[in-house]
Amino acid sequence: MSADGVLHLSCPRSWSEMTQEQLRYALHVIGSGMYSSVEGRTLMLIRFTGIEVLGRTPGGWTCCVPVGSADGKKKRHFFFLQSWQVQDFIRQLEYVDSYETMNVRLESIQGFKAVDALLHGVRFHDYLQMEKYYQGYLSTKEQKYALGLARLLYPAGQYDSSVGIASLDAAELTGTVMWYSYVKKRLSHFFPHFFKPAPVVQGKAVNWLEQMNAQIRALTDGDITKEQAVYDKDCWRALTELDAKAREAEEFRRKYPEK
Repeated sequence: MSADGVLHLSCPRSWSEMTQEQLRYALHVIGSGMYSSVEGRTLMLIRFTGIEVLGRTPGGWTCCVPVGSADGKKKRHFFFLQSWQVQDFIRQLEYVDSYETMNVRLESIQGFKAVDALLHGVRFHDYLQMEKYYQGYLSTKEQKYALGLARLLYPAGQYDSSVGIASLDAAELTGTVMWYSYVKKRLSHFFPHFFKPAPVVQGKAVNWLEQMNAQIRALTDGDITKEQAVYDKDCWRALTELDAKAREAEEFRRKYPEK
């Protein structure tokens, strides 16, 4: 409450403005599957602004929020929110409907800390496993794949994804998948030649991991003794090489088109 008696309510205007507690709540609301987009954003607005809804009328809601007073004690300020005002306020939360600007993630899950936000320092082998689990989850929606992905994004120990997180709640599952989706979008920006839609052959998309395996063979020049060294590379270094090879292949096809 300002000196002129105007009530000011603050709410995160982007993913990056959320605290970890707010982020977890937003992911829980999204992942629960119980609410429409409008309902979910309304719940977030109420939680993030500290509004307490006391009752509903045909025109809106009777609400209150705690505010400071001259004697230093918290008091409740009562006000009325009309439906159109709520609809206007939740527009600033429309960003939660998409992962594309989700440049934050849960920093830890069940005590296990997250790897770098854009996977810097992650082994190429672990990246390949992440991709396998991610594609598996997209295809089946089976939680075991999201769990496998989470164990790599929140590792229990170096190069070991077989132990650690035992299960995921709605917020953790949603956060894992949305974070990795954002990472893939950013990687496609940095490595545009390599990350292109898979070609379609006879109405069926070519398996992305089959393409990756072909690129691994290219990185090793067909020498299987070099595979471990490739797997141990930082994934950004490996993807840089793969992007360069994809660019070279594009240039070759342009120069020597099939007749």
